[in-house]
Amino acid sequence: MSELRTNRIVPRDGMPTGASGGGIIQVVSVTKTDAESLSGSSTPQLIPGMQATITPQSASNKILVMVCLHAAVAGSYAAQYAVLRRDSTDIAVGDAAGSRNRATISLQDPNFYGDGSYGPGMATVNHLDSPATTSAVTYSLYHAEADNGGNGFYVNRSLTDSDSNYYNRVTSSITLMEITG
Repeated sequence: MSELRTNRIVPRDGMPTGASGGGIIQVVSVTKTDAESLSGSSTPQLIPGMQATITPQSASNKILVMVCLHAAVAGSYAAQYAVLRRDSTDIAVGDAAGSRNRATISLQDPNFYGDGSYGPGMATVNHLDSPATTSAVTYSLYHAEADNGGNGFYVNRSLTDSDSNYYNRVTSSITLMEITG
């Protein structure tokens, strides 16, 4: 078996304007298969099983973070959200405006998530991050409730979750790809 080793892959005619990378160095993926029932909290709480760690080989490399979250929200028009973090820093969040929450994923749309009885709905995030380090970096997904209504948050299952063909159990995941800088 032959092996090819390289530190960088660049197209024959060079990098296109605005491009930032030449190849995938490594991939780390975590899939959450179990169902989770979380209580609402105004302080973001880690969604168990929704974190992955990668150690970049070069500080100039970027990390492509791909998140797939299946969730149901209890309560009609419940205001809940999720935040993507690199270690303890919130990333891929909306801008600051008044007292609004800076979120990665909004879990408020009643037309998408409804009251959670039949869900769960799915949300995806793709974010190209520049951690600028060669130390291990952990990407995690946190959940919080904006309205302090005490509504539940259900991962990989519907609110009702009874033994019926109306209800599903699904998976959520975080995938990290190191891209050469």
